[in-house]
Amino acid sequence: MASGADRISALPDEILHHVMSFLPMHEVVPTSLLARRWLDLWKSAPSLHVTVVKDCDNASWFIQYVDNLLLLRHAGACLDSFYLDLNEYDFGFKPFLPTYEGHVNMWFRIALLSQARVISLCTTYGIYDHRWDQPLRLPNVPIISQHLKILDLQRVTLKKSTLDFSGCPTLVDLKMKECQIQGNVSSPFLKHLSITSCDFATSSLRARIYMPGLILLVLSRFTCRTPLLESMPLLVSAIVRVKDCEDECSKSSYGDCGDHTCFGCYDFDHGANDRRGESLLLKGLSQVTELELSVDSTVFIVNRDLKLCPMFCKLKTLFLSAWCPGVAADLNVLTCFLQHSPILEKLVLQLPKVSKDRVGTERSYKQSEQSFICSHLKIVDIKCDEVDWRVQKTLEILSTYGVPLEQVNIQQTGMSSGP
Repeated sequence: MASGADRISALPDEILHHVMSFLPMHEVVPTSLLARRWLDLWKSAPSLHVTVVKDCDNASWFIQYVDNLLLLRHAGACLDSFYLDLNEYDFGFKPFLPTYEGHVNMWFRIALLSQARVISLCTTYGIYDHRWDQPLRLPNVPIISQHLKILDLQRVTLKKSTLDFSGCPTLVDLKMKECQIQGNVSSPFLKHLSITSCDFATSSLRARIYMPGLILLVLSRFTCRTPLLESMPLLVSAIVRVKDCEDECSKSSYGDCGDHTCFGCYDFDHGANDRRGESLLLKGLSQVTELELSVDSTVFIVNRDLKLCPMFCKLKTLFLSAWCPGVAADLNVLTCFLQHSPILEKLVLQLPKVSKDRVGTERSYKQSEQSFICSHLKIVDIKCDEVDWRVQKTLEILSTYGVPLEQVNIQQTGMSSGP
């Protein structure tokens, strides 16, 4: 090759497309000016990462720009991944939604029709009209794709039909963050599910999560009512954090305080009595191997589940985050798991700071008086910011259940609360 020749342009399309995949499309398209070799290369790029052009102040221009990215692609060009990141800090024009919601939905549908394997659709709070209280609304129709494997949604509203993913047989990974979930979530094919900071705003009774093939579950810091977890026989790892939901009552551990004005216990549409005979969380988690559980003591759902507690026959590692030995509800959780986890090998307890008015205030669910020994439990880690009465109380409890103190490792982390 002659000196000074364009060696980069001599690379195969596959390598150049791979390099392009690391760049947003407003940086990829200008490569068409480099040389004739690059003129139409962007039109067959397998990965489209679309963000707002910095300081763009014209909504019409941006819409036409994204339309062209999708519609001017070479016929038959494979679209492997489509990322649409609508970040408020890149917008020079606001609000963008809900005014242009139809355009965003069209881009999403084009990506599906283009057989994308990975789709990410993310919006942030600042691009919405401040008078609008719903995130981006996907049409209430099923998502159907024979190719989609990974779907990542942030600040999106999904209604009943959209939440049925049975029309996506290759979809194995679903992430939803800050989304509004208005129905039951189901898929016989999904392997990984992450629901973080979402709102279960169902118009009927509690939402149900039906994922019989699930292997990994993250259900963290949702609002409204706690969803019901259906059977997940293949579940290996789960992280469940319940705090600030509507299943709270300061008067009762079980959602039956007797005060019919209590929203948590007796709300007409969604009150605690709607699933009184069913386990909401623990039954669905009963086949898990590794579990991280964090539940605020004012949330009565888990305490109510303990009365119907199943055996955790596969559970080997249990992490109780934000657990306190002075709170009756937390004691219930630990005791129940020790009794119902016959092969538990590792227990991690993270102790938060707890105000004195919480200690010992909740009613304790009556445990079985049958003695038991945790014969398989070999490792116990206690994480705390300082060694104080909480640690001493925890050691006493563990000793009661036959855990040798030499198996207990105390770690001072400097942390004052759980995740």
